[in-house]
Amino acid sequence: MDPRAISAGLVLCLLAMLVLVPLAGLVNLGTLPGYESSDLQFWHSAYIRRVLFFSLWQAVLSTLCSVVPAILVARAFALQPAFPLRGVLLRLFALPLVVPAVVAVMGVVSVYGSDGWLPLGRTLYGLAGILLAHVFFNLPLAVRLLLPLWQSIPRRHWHLAEQLDMNAWQRWRFLEWPALREGLPGVMLLVFMLCLTSFAVVLTLGGGPKSTTLEVAIYQSLRFDFEPTRAVVLALLQLCLCLLVAGITLQLQRLPEVEITIDEATNAGKPGYRPLQLLLISLAAIFVAMPLLSMLFDALVGPLAQVISNRALWRSIANTLFIGLSAALASVVAGWLLLRYSASLALAGLPGRARLVELSGSIVYVVPPLVIGTGMFVLLSPHVDVFGWVYPIVIAVNALMGLPFVIRSLGPALRQNHARYDRLCQSLALSGWSRLRYVEWPLLRRPLGLAMALVAALAMGDLGVIALFGTPSTATVTLLIYQQLGAYLIADATVTALLLLLLCLTVFWLLERGIGGRSDA
Repeated sequence: MDPRAISAGLVLCLLAMLVLVPLAGLVNLGTLPGYESSDLQFWHSAYIRRVLFFSLWQAVLSTLCSVVPAILVARAFALQPAFPLRGVLLRLFALPLVVPAVVAVMGVVSVYGSDGWLPLGRTLYGLAGILLAHVFFNLPLAVRLLLPLWQSIPRRHWHLAEQLDMNAWQRWRFLEWPALREGLPGVMLLVFMLCLTSFAVVLTLGGGPKSTTLEVAIYQSLRFDFEPTRAVVLALLQLCLCLLVAGITLQLQRLPEVEITIDEATNAGKPGYRPLQLLLISLAAIFVAMPLLSMLFDALVGPLAQVISNRALWRSIANTLFIGLSAALASVVAGWLLLRYSASLALAGLPGRARLVELSGSIVYVVPPLVIGTGMFVLLSPHVDVFGWVYPIVIAVNALMGLPFVIRSLGPALRQNHARYDRLCQSLALSGWSRLRYVEWPLLRRPLGLAMALVAALAMGDLGVIALFGTPSTATVTLLIYQQLGAYLIADATVTALLLLLLCLTVFWLLERGIGGRSDA
C-alpha cells in the first residue's frame, strides 16, 4: 500500500477523533448532571435567546462596518498605484493577521478608553468596543482579499474604458462591480464567520450580560456557573450557525485565497477623485496604526521593570512558546502529510478525492475551537482532571486551528512541485529523505516557513481554549493579560501586551526567515 495513503489516513483518523469524539460528548446530553429534556428548548430561555440575538447582531454589524469601508479602501489602493508608501501600508494591513486578539484589545482600550486619545468612556465596554476591535482586525483582511479582484481585471479593459472616455461611475458599473461581485459574498461570509466565533474581543470588551455572545456564554457556563447542560446547548447552537454559514459559503463560491505577497498594481487608466482616494487610504492607515502606537506609548511609560521582574510573566512566556511551537510543528506535519497524499491523488486523475482530503483539514471553519473544547471538557471532566491535560488539549486544538493556514499556504506549491517532479523522482529512484532534501525542501521551504510562522503566531495569541482549561501554573501570556485586566491592572496589562506582541513578531520572523530562508534565495 502507498505509504502516503497510510500516513494521510492516520492524520485523518486523528482529525476525526479530535472533532467527532468531542461532538459525541456534546450530543450525549443524558449523561450530564441535572439534564432535563426541556433544556433543549432554548427558546424558553430569555438568556439564551438574548445571547443568540446579540451574537448574530454584532456579527452582522461588524461585517458591514468592516467590508463596506474595505471596498472603498481597496478600490483606492487599486486606482492609485503610484502614491508614496503603498507597499509599506499594505504590509501594515497584514499586521493584524499576526497580532493576538488580546493585544488588539489593549490597543483599542489605549486609544478609546477613558484616558485614551479619543475617549469613549464606559460606552467602549459594549457593542461599540466590540465593533471597533472587529473592524481593526477585519478591515485590513478584507482589503487584502478584495484588492486582487481589481487586479484581476484585464488591462485591455481599462484601456478600452479610457478610449471610450468612461467616467468614474461607468467604470465602476461596467468594469469594477462585475469583478467585485464574484468575490464579495465570500469575503463577507468569511468576516461574518470570524466575528461570529470571536472570543477574546467579546470576553474583554463585552461589558456584561447584555453584550455576551455564544462563545463567551459557553465559557462562562463552564468556568463560572458550572452549568454543563447550558454550555452544551449553547455549543450546539454555535455549531449549527457555523454549519449554516459554511453551507451558504459553499453554495455561493469558494473563498478567495489570502493575498500573502503584494501583487503588481493594476493599470487603471486615468485616476479619478485622487484626493478622496488618498484620504481614504490615509484614514484607514491611521485607524489601523493608532491602537498599536498608542499601546506602545502607554507601555513605555508603564511599570515595565515591575512587569518584567514578575516570575509569572516568564512562566507564561515559557508556556506560550511551548504551546505555540508545538502546535505549529504538529499542524505543519499533519498538513504536509495530507497535501502530499492529495497531490498524488490529483496526479492520478482523482481530483474529487484530492479536494475532499484537503477540505478535511479545514474542518475548523465548520466546528469552532471552543465547541471542540467544550465537548472535551464535558466528556473528560467526569473521569479525569481536565486541568491536568491542558497542554495536549490546547496544543491539539491550536494545531487544528492552524491546519487551514498550512493547507492554503503550502498546498499550491506542493501540488505544483508534485506535478512537475514526481515522475522525474520515480525515474531517478528518489524517495524518502533523498527526495525531501534535493527536490522538495529547496522549493517548499518558503511556504513551509510562512505556514509554520502563521500557525505559531496564532497559537501564541489564542485565548479561547486556554481560558477554558488554563490554571495559574499553565497560563499563557494571553491568559495572564486577561487576568490582569480582571484585576484592573490596566498599566501592567498594557506592558504585558506589548511584550506578547514583540514575542509573536519575533517568533514569526525567526520561523519565516529561519525555515524559509532569504527572500531572494
